[in-house]
Amino acid sequence: MSAPPPAIRVDRVTKTFRSWESTEGRSWKRPFQRRRARRTAALSEVGMTVETGEFIGLLGQNGAGKSTLIKVMTGLLLPESGTARLYGLDPYADRERNAHTMGVTFGQRTQLWWDLPAHDSFTILRDIYGLPEAEFRATLTELNDVLALSSFWDTPVRFLSLGQRVRCDLAAALLHRPPLLFLDEPTIGLDVLVKDQVRTLLGDLARTGDHTIVLTTHDMAEVEALCRRLVVIDAGRVVFDGERGELAGAAHHRRTVVVEFETPPGPLSLRTAEVVSADGTTVHLRPHPGAEQRQVTDELLSAHSVRSVVFDGTKVEDVLRTLYARRPETAAAAAPTGGPA
Repeated sequence: MSAPPPAIRVDRVTKTFRSWESTEGRSWKRPFQRRRARRTAALSEVGMTVETGEFIGLLGQNGAGKSTLIKVMTGLLLPESGTARLYGLDPYADRERNAHTMGVTFGQRTQLWWDLPAHDSFTILRDIYGLPEAEFRATLTELNDVLALSSFWDTPVRFLSLGQRVRCDLAAALLHRPPLLFLDEPTIGLDVLVKDQVRTLLGDLARTGDHTIVLTTHDMAEVEALCRRLVVIDAGRVVFDGERGELAGAAHHRRTVVVEFETPPGPLSLRTAEVVSADGTTVHLRPHPGAEQRQVTDELLSAHSVRSVVFDGTKVEDVLRTLYARRPETAAAAAPTGGPA
């Protein structure tokens, strides 16, 4: 008996878009001068596999290719080469069957009917998905308990605030209880309390093991709270795919330790760390690769009178900055320009 296919399999997917180059010398005197077309790569041989029950964070700068990849995986775009499969089905060719297995939100774009109240949109979606009335009402009640929708779901969608509309879009994506969720900036525009409720809801879904979730966000607190595996895309290519802890390890050198001594310690020579800066009784250290917090602390306490030791742990946001800084154009932009003074 063959093993079931993974929830998502993307194999060497490439997608380009056409753009236009303005020709030098074009002016009002020559308004019809032909422009040159060129192809810009949004995705370049991207590949990844996501098993059922995984919760992954799909990260990258604006324009890195995250939304394009989600559109390929959900069947909204057809790749020029490579393949994408959801539970073994082609998302572009098998759109109707895939629609019942996935829910999608796209931050600033709505799937609700603009001129209808949000509740009417939910009713239309109930009929589209063929949901039994009892199941529909039970699910909507659960979503309302978390997202607090009932106070505004009778308001036409065009009059909703961004945060209210995002909450309704998230409810619409979850209404048919899909096993696969693509969430593109699902908490944009939400206040702190509702954002926490949404995180709790997503965390509860993930813990069941029945839902596969792909989350794109610029909110690193969400990543830290929800995502164990991270896929980082930069300039259309996957530059990292692994556990969140592995990504933190990639920027180990960014960790710092702030040590407050009882008296100025003078010159320090440590086996486990190097001195970054010193100001009176306060010293900033950087642990050597492989040195654990316990080893650094033990060495400090064994030879010095220490008032406090604070480890500034590496955050996902810091690591992403390190990865992005490796791009040739980024390094070139950061380099000093001009000749000698």
